[in-house]
Amino acid sequence: MRTDYRCPACILKVATKEAQMLLSKDRMAFIKKVISILDKELEKAITPAHIAALRERALKEVSRNPDPYKSFKGNLMKFVSENIAPLIAKELNNLPEGYHKFRWLVLNASAINGYEIPLHGGDDIAERFMKSINRGLGIDHSESAFDLITKLDSADIISYVLDNAHELPIDLLLIKYLEGLGKTVYIFARKNPVADDVTLNEVKNHYESPYIFGLESPLGVMPDMESETNMNILKTSKLIIAKGMANYETLTELNLGIPVLHLLTVKCEVVAEHIGVNVRSPIALLRR
Repeated sequence: MRTDYRCPACILKVATKEAQMLLSKDRMAFIKKVISILDKELEKAITPAHIAALRERALKEVSRNPDPYKSFKGNLMKFVSENIAPLIAKELNNLPEGYHKFRWLVLNASAINGYEIPLHGGDDIAERFMKSINRGLGIDHSESAFDLITKLDSADIISYVLDNAHELPIDLLLIKYLEGLGKTVYIFARKNPVADDVTLNEVKNHYESPYIFGLESPLGVMPDMESETNMNILKTSKLIIAKGMANYETLTELNLGIPVLHLLTVKCEVVAEHIGVNVRSPIALLRR
C-alpha cells in the first residue's frame, strides 16, 4: 500500500504522543527530526511503514534509548497473558474441533491488534479489545484460510509474522493450535526493538521453538533491508500469516506468489479505503 497524502498527519500524531515519553528539553528536537524526515523522505517512501520506521529511529536517537517502549511492552504483555488470553483459551475449549476453533483464534488475533501503545497509552486495552471482538470480522476469509491450511502437510511452512508485543500471548494460542494440527510454523519477530513490536528475544523468552527468526526490516517486510535467509523462507512458505498494518502496507507491495492471511484491526482511513472496510474493523483477509 503506497504512501497517501493523509499519512504525514498520522506520522506526526504518533510522534506527538511519543514526545511525551521524552524529557521536556528533548521533545521539540524530536518533532523537528520527524518533520525533517517527512520533508526529505515523503516522496521517496514506498509505504507509510518506511516513514514510520525512520520516526522510530529518530525516537531512539533523541531518547538515547535502544528500546523506548520496553517497560510498556512488558506490562501489557503481562496483562494480556494473565487477564485476556486465559479467557480466550477457556472459550476455545468449549468450541467444536476444526474450523470453529480456528475462526475464534483468528478473530481474537485480529481484534487484539486494535490497540497501539503510542495512540492509546496502556490504560484501557481490555475495553478496546472487547469492542473489537463485538464488532466482529469486517472481512472474514477464515474459512478459506482454514481449508488451505488443512491441505498442507508437515513439510509445508506457514510463516507467522508477528506485530505488537502485547499481542504475543494471543498469537501464541493460534500458533500452538496450528502446531497441534501437525503444521510447521516459522515465527518472525523484530531482530531489534522498534516501537512496540515484539522482538526475537521477547518471543524466545515466552515460547520454545526451533523456528523463531529475527526480521532485519525495521517495520513490516522490506526486501531491501531484509536478510536473504528470511526472504527465502517467506518466498518458499505455503502461507504467510501477517499481523498488523505495517505488514499489510509492505506485503501488499510485494509479489511473493503465495497466499497471505492478514490479521489486523484497521486503524486509519487510508488502510480502510485500501481494503474496503470501516475504520476499527478487525479483518481476516486472505490474498492469493
